[in-house]
Amino acid sequence: MDVNQSVITSVTVADIKEYVSRFNAIGTLNGDEGLLFGRSDANVMKIMLCWMADVAAIKHATQIGADTIIAHETLFYPSAALEQGGTLDFLSWKTNNERVKLLAAGGITVIRVHTTMDYICIFDDFAVLLELGEPVIDAGGLVKVFDIEPIPYGMLIERVKKAVNMPHVRVTDGDRGRLVHRVGLPWGGLGLHRNAHYVQKLIHHGCDVLISGESCNYGFRFAVDAGLDVIETSHEVSENPGIRHFSRTLAEAFPQIEVVFYENKRIWTIE
Repeated sequence: MDVNQSVITSVTVADIKEYVSRFNAIGTLNGDEGLLFGRSDANVMKIMLCWMADVAAIKHATQIGADTIIAHETLFYPSAALEQGGTLDFLSWKTNNERVKLLAAGGITVIRVHTTMDYICIFDDFAVLLELGEPVIDAGGLVKVFDIEPIPYGMLIERVKKAVNMPHVRVTDGDRGRLVHRVGLPWGGLGLHRNAHYVQKLIHHGCDVLISGESCNYGFRFAVDAGLDVIETSHEVSENPGIRHFSRTLAEAFPQIEVVFYENKRIWTIE
């Protein structure tokens, strides 16, 4: 009886992947998602969800006895190395090699859930964190625009710092007294210049300020030249709330396994 019960309640990596796939409209994970390290038939007893399976996260997973990591971001550099194919010399890079050694030593499987998790909860939970309310425009593809009571740009900066619990944020050097009211939310890395097409959609819908996850010099200039200011939090800070949310969803779906959330901290500081 105990053996049969064990068989009934056992969960594999493939089971986890199949469950997550149900949230995707196409019925399967996207091309940049799925198994990145380990075996699909491996049994799962303890999952750790995190923003990125970096060295610190993998060490933590090992310490708590997790056999599986679900990470939102890529495991290896360059970010699309596995999808692009070709030679595997990138695995010898010190950063990648350190991760591989730790995963192998700990017997840990890594699954990436990226855009699927963005749609499930990451975008919406960032908006909730910032207390933006319901979007006034939902153009699909997570192009959502929010209206807030007109507020001086400088006051909005302080409001964002409080919401994300950060003593400092990076901002464009605009007029702190300028009233802003229509907010675009390029969460995660959508504020980077390589995602200018997404930001242009926010500009098209009349945004006068952006609250982003991560941006860059080119990204800031793209927004400023279009008449917008940008408040940058950080990539992981904008996405951690949604990943924490999804860890609870997964725990409810698989009560027979332990599910924990690991918070990747902001990687930079201010001197």
